[in-house]
Amino acid sequence: MFGLWIGKCTALLLRLAGRRATSLPGKLALRFSPQILSKLGRQLERCIVVTGTNGKTTTANLLAGMLRTEGPLVHNAEGANMTQGLVSALLAHTDWFGRLQVKTAVFEIDEATLPQVAPDLPIRVVVVTNVFRDQLDRYGEVDGTLSKLLTGIKKTDAMLVLNADDPLAHHIGLTSGRRCQYFGLARTHAGPLTRHAMRDGAFCLSCGERLHYDGHFFGQLGLYKCPNCDFMRPMPDFLGRVEHGTLEIQQNNLPRVRFQLPTRGMFNVYNGLAAISAARVYGLDAQRIARGLAAYRPPIGRMQVFSTSPVSMLNLIKNPAGCDSVLEAVCAEPGDKLLWIAINDQAADGRDVSWLWDADFEQVAEDRRIHTVIASGMRAEDMALRLKYAGLPVERLRVIPDLDASLQEAFAISRQYGGLPVHCLATYTALYPTAEWLERSVTPVVPLAAHRPSVS
Repeated sequence: MFGLWIGKCTALLLRLAGRRATSLPGKLALRFSPQILSKLGRQLERCIVVTGTNGKTTTANLLAGMLRTEGPLVHNAEGANMTQGLVSALLAHTDWFGRLQVKTAVFEIDEATLPQVAPDLPIRVVVVTNVFRDQLDRYGEVDGTLSKLLTGIKKTDAMLVLNADDPLAHHIGLTSGRRCQYFGLARTHAGPLTRHAMRDGAFCLSCGERLHYDGHFFGQLGLYKCPNCDFMRPMPDFLGRVEHGTLEIQQNNLPRVRFQLPTRGMFNVYNGLAAISAARVYGLDAQRIARGLAAYRPPIGRMQVFSTSPVSMLNLIKNPAGCDSVLEAVCAEPGDKLLWIAINDQAADGRDVSWLWDADFEQVAEDRRIHTVIASGMRAEDMALRLKYAGLPVERLRVIPDLDASLQEAFAISRQYGGLPVHCLATYTALYPTAEWLERSVTPVVPLAAHRPSVS
């Protein structure tokens, strides 16, 4: 009980100070009451977990919006996905006597954390968005990530919702011994492999043969099959087709249903498809899903647009596959633009920044519509070196390690050339300072409600 009080008092003080209370309350509560997650988790009736390498936060937020149409729930909305983040989210819905006021939870959970927390939660559904190589100093290679995910999943009796287009996620379905439902994109969206980017999961995990692809979506996601054994992409239970921002889903032999996506980019199509598939498995109807999508607001750093002058967009980058997807989305934006990249190497970012050399920064150098690239953060020089070897001309590159100074320079250059949109990419520890700076720089707009007479 003492840990609970400490955690709730800490959360209250942080909110009064205008600070985020996403991890510290849970961290302190765990220090004084190590079993608090188990005690609170047992009071839940059901829990849906979103895990995987990329897209967890967006997928979980989309899914939480859908489930809120049925009532309140516990959700770690800002992506604090380790044990302390889960405890902090639970504390926000617990009274001072330790009674949890809500019975349903949607949790984004870190792959390495899942085995630790799975026994303490009534997990009914586990969504695995994808499996890519992530922070090498935390996860090692992809086989280490797969091992952690499988260990955690086997501690549950959950239904799995897996990415059919990812051979590594499919491997989880084949080896976990759990019931599975798959989501994936229609063949018409697949294209040839046009860039020489790093691909994880290039070999069959059943026999070791190199996989053959009839078409790619991005990363190792595509229409794969092994030429030596029967391992191949399964037919998705939820098949998605995209046209003009509308996602059409065919669930097995049921009639097709269309949803308007509130997100941009192919990687966010997958996030939307994963969330909708999980909601259908959970039992939500199409009307509730559509209402949840309409209420969606992007979390910090996930294609987040700021009404600065000029307009800016903020994205998190943390591994080669995710970075490539963001860069593709940036390069696909019409017109000239400015690119600002902040790379830190603190513990939350991953100390090893060698992943920069596996990301496809060549597409930045080749895109002449990117007027200037500014490298910032603790490892600004490493980022600049990577861009130089990618072929970016030095006259298009600036190196300014200080975040504030580099952002000021980015917007100054942008205004000098007529207000170019500023695309900001940042690793974890640079993400929130960048978001706060952009929020302070938003052009004030007087809401229409301010001009309306009050009604008593």
